[in-house]
Amino acid sequence: MDGRAAKGQGSFRENPDGTITYRKGVGLKDDGRRKTLTVTGANRAVCMRLMKEKESAWIAKKNRASFSGKDTVEDLCTRHLESQIDNGELKPKSVDRREGTIKNQIAGYPLGHMQIQTVVSIDIEAHISNLIKEGLSVSSITKALDVINAAYEWGMSRGELKDNPVLPVKKGIKRRLSKLETKEAEDADVIVLSIEEEQRFEDECRKRFSNGRHKYPGGPFGSLLLHTGMRIGELISLRWSDYDRESSLLSISKSTSVIRNRNKRDGENNYISVQGTTKNQKARLIQLTEQARADLESIRQRMPGRPNDLICRTRNGNPYTATMMEHCMSTIYKHLDFDGQVSGLHVLRRTFATRMYENGAGVKEIAAYIGDLESTTMQYYIAARRKITVGTTTKQVVPVPGAKGNGVKSV
Repeated sequence: MDGRAAKGQGSFRENPDGTITYRKGVGLKDDGRRKTLTVTGANRAVCMRLMKEKESAWIAKKNRASFSGKDTVEDLCTRHLESQIDNGELKPKSVDRREGTIKNQIAGYPLGHMQIQTVVSIDIEAHISNLIKEGLSVSSITKALDVINAAYEWGMSRGELKDNPVLPVKKGIKRRLSKLETKEAEDADVIVLSIEEEQRFEDECRKRFSNGRHKYPGGPFGSLLLHTGMRIGELISLRWSDYDRESSLLSISKSTSVIRNRNKRDGENNYISVQGTTKNQKARLIQLTEQARADLESIRQRMPGRPNDLICRTRNGNPYTATMMEHCMSTIYKHLDFDGQVSGLHVLRRTFATRMYENGAGVKEIAAYIGDLESTTMQYYIAARRKITVGTTTKQVVPVPGAKGNGVKSV
């Protein structure tokens, strides 16, 4: 039965499964919007107890919100992250990444232990220098800089901080980091499979034992990634109802990611799978290539499914995970003796985008097909250099644009 709580504090709602959901307003968020807490329990008494615990945690958190003279840069970054979580500004996977950045690139360093008000620009520069000396990737260092900058900006927007020590040196640091990414003449701009490697990969994914079973359980799924440019989270979210066999169309509207279980109870896993929208929050309906359609038909033949069944699942019917797929593809790369730069699943997405570009597709069309921004697609997914054999040596060469024959042999 629905109704108001005692003394008009909140409301109860009975759910179809018999459980009770209790909602209660407890004040305002940092952005001035009303904060409402929600709990679900077996009955009203359980809900009241859960709400009391959750409200106490909220009040304690609010009491910690104001900065003191002892608060550190780590404290500032952590509280900013908590505010972003509370306001729903980040996807669960982004929360995990931000949390990892604070833990690994800020908390364990002298800057992380410095009091907020004492930090000046030279301290920011010194911190970045430390990260560079340790050999961290430019991407990781940039994320740390962005987290610190955003946290100080947040503190200023609340009226509790007067200055942001990152701002005066941010541009200079970004220029410094960009120089670290300067490539040599034979370095690949974007790592993709060569045409020969792509064919070998396809053949390896299709291999079967004498009894008809695939040598690699995830092989057909890897081939589908190569022929669609999908992200792994999109692939493992697909159901047969998303595939229109008659029209050779595939609807991509969801993405599954594994995140840390922040509300873990006894017996539960440390990580859980969460399904949400695609990365750019835009669903898309793509027309399949002949190869992609063949991949899907091969998967259907091996494991026929009902409309609501996952396409990407094990023989036991369990969902595939990104980790399982990465392990399978790594095994294939190893058996094919690919060089060490070929790793992970994104190389398949980059290879797909690069082939489309080489076949004359425009960046705008490619970006729409793989579900990304044009700028990101051009910078991170399309390789201008190709692996080419010159004599007995393999080099990364920029071919003559539009030329079919250029005196060298692609590999």
